[in-house]
Amino acid sequence: MPTINTTDVFSIEYLKTCKGYNAKFIDGITAIRLDILSVKDRKNLPNVDGDTKGVLKYSRFSVLYNQKRKVPFISAANIDGSLKVQIPRKGNFEIDPRIDKKIQLDNKFYDLIQGGETEFDIGHMTSNNEMCWSDEARRYAFETFHFPNSVPQASKLNRGLWSGLESYVLDEAKAKKRSQKISVFTGPVLNDSDPLYVMDETFQLPLLFWKIVVFKKRTGIFATGFVMSHEKRLREMNLVKDKPRGIATPHGITEEEETDFEDYPYKKVFQVNIELIEELTGFKFSWTNVKRVQVPNDRLQLKKITETTSTDEARGIAQPATRKGATAKTTKLNMLL
Repeated sequence: MPTINTTDVFSIEYLKTCKGYNAKFIDGITAIRLDILSVKDRKNLPNVDGDTKGVLKYSRFSVLYNQKRKVPFISAANIDGSLKVQIPRKGNFEIDPRIDKKIQLDNKFYDLIQGGETEFDIGHMTSNNEMCWSDEARRYAFETFHFPNSVPQASKLNRGLWSGLESYVLDEAKAKKRSQKISVFTGPVLNDSDPLYVMDETFQLPLLFWKIVVFKKRTGIFATGFVMSHEKRLREMNLVKDKPRGIATPHGITEEEETDFEDYPYKKVFQVNIELIEELTGFKFSWTNVKRVQVPNDRLQLKKITETTSTDEARGIAQPATRKGATAKTTKLNMLL
């Protein structure tokens, strides 16, 4: 495709040419499919001009959008770390003209002000930085600035831990110790019990966010997951109407164990089993020949996740305990196995 003016990426003519997420991107054979929604969830996909299955396709990522909640179920992206380039973050969010603008959030929603500051960032699900690869990186990055690829996120999370996780995943994709092609799935946890936004009680605010990274090593293709929350921050700012939901801790789980993930410093807080993300979302990430990274005691971590918004809070939880008589040392955890 020839180079185009980046402002054209918001036109319906351009968007209807986009091919979207490629299920066989990692090795050309293994299908990391996007058909993960339940029958019930698929009924909430919008009518998309140009796609009979209700998928919003961009050049290197696709969005399955929940028209009832006005946020994505999931944003799925392909990333080639070997072609990663640095491009300044630049772009303004726009509606996607392929779906009804009345089912999309917009600047009017985000411009509600409290205490002199915008309450929420427009939180990318597939981030502009994740799309900064290849000689068309600027165009790919601009495509992420569509409202259906976003969820309201407390600034403290979006600009801190969430951004840090995105950057860490990209650093791993650039590393030459494994295949540099990865697929990344990102979205909010959408519950019927999610609280109402006090400034717009027609909107329920998602409290949890998840990310699944699929990657290839010499020993096979693996997938691992993360969950983060901005619930604590929302309640500190009195932005939600109801009481905290509370998450029960299973009996018999009393300690944390280490897992095979590499040097992401907060893995003890946020890395979870994909089975837990399936339980939270109702989605099924069942991909043939993809091995799942196993994380012991992740349900115990879930309570910590809901109480952790800032980097300082995570840092305090993530410090590895030193056994009596053992010498304290920095643990090399190394992300992605």
